[in-house]
Amino acid sequence: MTHLLVLTDIHGQTRYFKLLEDIVHKHLIDLVVVAGDLTYFRGVNSAVNVLKKLYNVVQKPILFVPGNCDSPDLLNIKKVSENILNIHINPVVFHNKVYYGIGGSNITPFSTWIEWSEEEIDKLVSKAYNISKDDLIMVTHVPINGVMDEINCENVGSIVLKRFLEKHGALLWITGHLHEYSGYTIVHGTYIVNPGPFMRGYYALIQVEDTSVKISINNLFNQS
Repeated sequence: MTHLLVLTDIHGQTRYFKLLEDIVHKHLIDLVVVAGDLTYFRGVNSAVNVLKKLYNVVQKPILFVPGNCDSPDLLNIKKVSENILNIHINPVVFHNKVYYGIGGSNITPFSTWIEWSEEEIDKLVSKAYNISKDDLIMVTHVPINGVMDEINCENVGSIVLKRFLEKHGALLWITGHLHEYSGYTIVHGTYIVNPGPFMRGYYALIQVEDTSVKISINNLFNQS
């Protein structure tokens, strides 16, 4: 069994990291996954420093993708250290599962730093078709069209990722980007989770064992 701590949309709020230390020990965390937006339009060094500060607290391997508010230079850094790896189109195997990531977002009205056309997303996701659904853990900053992505009565997620979900899917799919959502659902047999923005205290705890997935959504400031 693998115990995951999942964060997204940190946006530089590293002062909350210290609150994760007890969570990591209590829940026997094996791996931390970060689904993008480490910073809020800061340079690549700021993003790297966020990851290093997180590792200093959790002391567990970290897999991450950049978000649309991160520096495009972060896309080119595959390894911050031996324990901090960028999985943007760079699959990593951990406990017999393949973590495949796509950083950035689809096109937004705001011309943010890392955005892709749907045609570009199609190319980025293409290699994931070669990974068995039951072995695949997808990590995309952008949500899937039609899944926890409705803003002002419009579905803003990626249409290409929706097609991938319908044709192939994954055991588990982690997203972020939209601060309006915090939760999980199951679509076509794929568990899909957006923990909610860590900048507001949200995080997810996920247990993965073979094809079994258990998810809980939590908030640092509302602990029972």
